[in-house]
This record gives sequence, C-alpha cells and structure tokens, in this order.
Amino acid sequence: MARDETARDSPEIGLLNRRSYLRFAGATAASFAAAGAANAAEYRTITVSAGETQTIDIGDGETFENVLIDMTADGASALVRTSGSGWTIRNVGFKGIHPGGHYLLNPGVSDPDGTGLVENLYMGDGQVAGSDSGGIWLNANLPHRGTITFRNVHVAGMIDNGLYGSGPGAQGYGGNLHVESSYFKANTISNVRLNAKERPCRVIDTVVDSRGNKPCRTGCSAPGSTNTRAVWSWYGETHLRNCDILGDITSVKGGSVTQTNTRTGDAADLTPPKGVPTSAEQAASGAGSSGSGSGGGAGGSSRTGSGSGSNGRSDTESGNRTQRIQRKKAKTRGFPNVLSISSSDASTESTYEFAVSGEVEKSTDRGASKDDEDSVEDSTVTGAVAGGTDSYRFSGTLTKFGLDGKATVFLNGERVTPGKLGLPKTIVVDGSADADDTSTYSFDVSGAVKKDGNLGSVNSLDTVSGTRVKGQVIDGKDGYRFSGDLNRLEVDGKALVWVAKEGGK
Repeated sequence: MARDETARDSPEIGLLNRRSYLRFAGATAASFAAAGAANAAEYRTITVSAGETQTIDIGDGETFENVLIDMTADGASALVRTSGSGWTIRNVGFKGIHPGGHYLLNPGVSDPDGTGLVENLYMGDGQVAGSDSGGIWLNANLPHRGTITFRNVHVAGMIDNGLYGSGPGAQGYGGNLHVESSYFKANTISNVRLNAKERPCRVIDTVVDSRGNKPCRTGCSAPGSTNTRAVWSWYGETHLRNCDILGDITSVKGGSVTQTNTRTGDAADLTPPKGVPTSAEQAASGAGSSGSGSGGGAGGSSRTGSGSGSNGRSDTESGNRTQRIQRKKAKTRGFPNVLSISSSDASTESTYEFAVSGEVEKSTDRGASKDDEDSVEDSTVTGAVAGGTDSYRFSGTLTKFGLDGKATVFLNGERVTPGKLGLPKTIVVDGSADADDTSTYSFDVSGAVKKDGNLGSVNSLDTVSGTRVKGQVIDGKDGYRFSGDLNRLEVDGKALVWVAKEGGK
C-alpha cells in the first residue's frame, strides 16, 4: 500500500492524539487550545570530520528532518542536495563556520507543477572570509522547474549569496521560490536573490539586514566584492509583503519589485521574526525563537546579531519596533486587506460572492472601477466582472468566497487559488511518527471543507462527502481547509491532529 507523502505542519492551535473521540456542540478551532502543544523533538547529529564534506541526498517525496549537522571540526562542511519533487527539509541546523567551496544546500524541484519545502533551517554561523559559494543555491542544473517555499530560515554571514535563487532563470527555466517568516543577515552579493522568470516570487514577514558582510574571494561571481543586496529580483515580479529590510532592494534582467506594508531603512525592525531558529540546536529540535516579543532572548538575555559578532539590541532597533507596533495598530483600525477579482475577457462575465468577518468597502486598488452592479451589504459582497477588475478593502478574514466563471483573484497583492479562499481553518492528521501504524479518522464541520495537497497527501484513501470527511494516514499526513466549526472528530491509531486558524487563506 502506498504511503502518504509528508507535508508541512500547520500553526498549531491544538493537538489531539491517539484513539481520540470527541464531539463538540458549536465548538470552534480555538476550543482545542487546552489540548496542549508538541514539545521540542529529539534530533540526531551528523558529525563531519576535519577537512571532509558530508554529502546528503534527499530524493523524490522524501523528508529529511530533525538533524544537527556538526561542522565544527577544521575545514568540515556538508552539502544537502535534493532531486525530484514533493520533498521536505525540516528542522535542520548547520553548526560551525562554513569553509566555502560549495553551497550548503542545493534544492530543486524537477516537476513544473511540483513543490519542495525548506522549513526551520539554521545556517547562521557564517563562512570563512575570502571563500566562495555560500548558503543556498537553487539547483539550476537539475533543472529546477517547480516551486520551493523557504519558511523560518536563518542564513547569516555567507559569502557569494545567502539564498541564490536566480540560476534557473539564467538557464531558461521557470522554477521559482517563496520566502516566508525568515531572517537574513550580512550575506555578500545578495541576501535573497530570486528568479521570477515565469511565475512571481513572494517574500513575506521576513527580515533582511545587509550590514556586516565579508568580501568575496577572487574566484567568486563578483571577485573581491563587499557589496550586497538585501533583495535582488531577476527576470520577473517579486512581491514583498510585511517585511523589514535594511539594504538595497534592486532588480535586473527585467525583474521588478512591489512592496506592501514593508519597512525599509531606519523604519525597519531588524529583530528576527518569531519562529526563526537562532541556533543549530534550536533548529534541529524544531523549537523556534521567541521572535520579536518583549525584552531580549530566552531567559531575559539580550538578543544577539548573527554573522557579524554579538551585539545587544540597540536603542534604534527598540524604537523601530515601537514604530512598527504603532503602525500595525493604526492599520488594524482600518481596512488592512485587499481582495481583487480580475478578468481579461470582456465578452464573458464572471460572477462572485464573498463574505468577511469584519467590514468591507469597494476600492480602486489594481486600477479597479466602482460599478453599481456590485453590491456590498453589511459584510457580504456580490458582483460581476468582465474585461476589468473589481477590488475591495476589508477588515477581519474571508469567511466565504465563491467564483462562477474565469477570473484571476489577488489577496493582498498575491495571486491566490479561489478554492482556498473562505476556508480560513486547517486540520492536519499526522501519522508520520510511526511508519508501521495505519490510523483511520473521520470528522464533521459545520461549514465547507476541502482537501489541500499543500498540507498533506492526495490519494483515494480519503473522501469528502458534503461536510463529512473520512480517511487514513500511513507514515504521512492528510490536510484539509474548512470553515465553520469542527463538530466531531474521531481518530483510531497513533496519528496526531493539528487544528489551526490561518486567517483568510
């Protein structure tokens, strides 16, 4: 029997485990908070001998997780490579200074419709000055044709690029990448270098601090350079949203950058985002940092910079953080979200309907018009579009979205899949802890529910019938998006269940 492919963990609100049988009367996902959260996981250590390079290959559909790679011996290093599609690299920490000569991570997705995930990764101990080939290089030679998401990644002090993602485009391939909730510091040439040759790239909730970079050696792509870009967009569109950036935001070869709620220069809060690991051990155990909360790091100590020595949090950074909080509060009082529905076919009308949990109003974002044909009543909108764009600003989250016809939908500047809108909650049934266990499950929701291949496997073992779901997991995960309440859940086996509210997508 085929095993399920693993997928990313959802932001946890609650955890339910073996042989659980629960009934709820109108309970929302938040009701599971008392069930507790997973503890930091155990991890294994790969120790590299002095002067050696450990090569680790991750194949099609495989998961490499909870590993500390010890490179503290003189000249020790590692190279992690991927092939195929549907692979996951999660909870991996590179400990020790990278001697250079090759990149630490060479990920790629060969299938144009395939995906890969790099999550909770630490390579923040820096690189030997004067060396070359730094942190991450998207494998243009695979070639990389699909999409890779980097989430909760910490890359600092690397030379010849921190995240080097433009190679596939330079060789004519359309593989792209997305960066979410990550931290880049003092990486020479560029911190985040993106390829959007055929599909836009996005950088969300990410901090980039260009200060403190080291010069490249003679043989690197820009010999002797001490220049660095914070974000460097190649070939197509890059969307920055809710980022804090100190350094140049540039483009080349037809690249472009759009910014939404992004702070730069003195306005940037350079504290690592919450959830980003600040050590190799923290990454390997799956425990993220405390992020930009009050005070310093764990235990009340001051937060230290990465890749350029230890520095306490400055008064300027504290002031920036205060400004950021004030801006967020001010934005929350208005209409912080934008939904746009666009049609390029003037001869065919596409109709839509959606609802939000807050307030909504018509807007002119993305060049939209304000038509009398579109109706806004309380928190519900109905409308039609043909050869143009309708846009709306709203507060709260989308609670319902329906589209009849062909149209392109954008949420906060990003193109989104209409079928995922209006399903703000997720449930993931995780059976990956025991490869020999088969867990069956069923649950009911009061709203709508759909299987989501980005959260777990898609196979014939699982069925969605109206508001009821039945399935089983074997050494993998199943994930669903839903609206309304989770009214009943039954699990028979060792699988864990994660329920989360993701806020509109």
